[in-house]
Amino acid sequence: MTASERIYVVGGTGNVGTVVVKELLKKQVPVTLYARSPVKAQSLFGNDANLTIVEGDVNDLKPFEKSISGHTRLFLLVNDFGNYVNLYVGIAEKAYTAGVKQIVQISSISVHFPWRASFIGDLNRDSEKGIIAIPNRGAFVSLRPYRFASNITWLEFQGIKEYNVIMDVVKPEEPQEWISPNDIGAAAANILQDPIEKHGDAAYEVVGDIVSPKDRAVLLSKALGRTISYKQVTPQEQYEIFTTQAGLPHPLAYHLLYQPQLTDRATPGLSVLLGGRAPETLEQWIEANKAPLL
Repeated sequence: MTASERIYVVGGTGNVGTVVVKELLKKQVPVTLYARSPVKAQSLFGNDANLTIVEGDVNDLKPFEKSISGHTRLFLLVNDFGNYVNLYVGIAEKAYTAGVKQIVQISSISVHFPWRASFIGDLNRDSEKGIIAIPNRGAFVSLRPYRFASNITWLEFQGIKEYNVIMDVVKPEEPQEWISPNDIGAAAANILQDPIEKHGDAAYEVVGDIVSPKDRAVLLSKALGRTISYKQVTPQEQYEIFTTQAGLPHPLAYHLLYQPQLTDRATPGLSVLLGGRAPETLEQWIEANKAPLL
């Protein structure tokens, strides 16, 4: 990237976006962060001279429209599943119209699921297609992660904390794909700093580790210093955990009931996107984020 470029970030205060912003600021890249709570944003990133915070919400894009001009690149991550596709495409249209030359979007590897077979897959497939179809647009890069390591401290928190158990509907030995939010954010930050033509309209699957539920229980036991067991439950039991304990809406809970295995290995080229370093293993992520589960 050139010294005069500024990067705009939408979705920069969650697990992935925080890493993107911190990685860019570490390299002294000028960043504009669109955030509902400037107070929260400032608590995350401090008073960095290269950071500008714009207060705004994705459901009211007037502040975004007023502040996007002068930026060459956009990191885009939206979690509003009720208006997901319209937000992704609408924000992208406004960004390209204002002169943005590259958008890096967080999508999902579930775009590979059959049509209408996956709630998350369909939302991301439609958002990718919608952005690709924008006339006279700039470059568009999609990162497609699978199972976030942070799901452990989100969806499995109560089971681990109170009952020393993790639960799923699959067999104990079934391989499962995992990715650290740190690696998703780091890959996005690197792409945003590379020459735009290097990545063009690339779509990158990002899987960092393959770990079965049985082995995940072993990793958690080692990190927490107590025995964590794996329990295979029925789809109905898992659905009730997702909806009553985690508070997930039906479409997302149903989607998460079973995520079929799409690959048997970590993404071979992920280290390239990470600047030459190896991806973070699930064991490393658990060790670094175990505090809430102790």
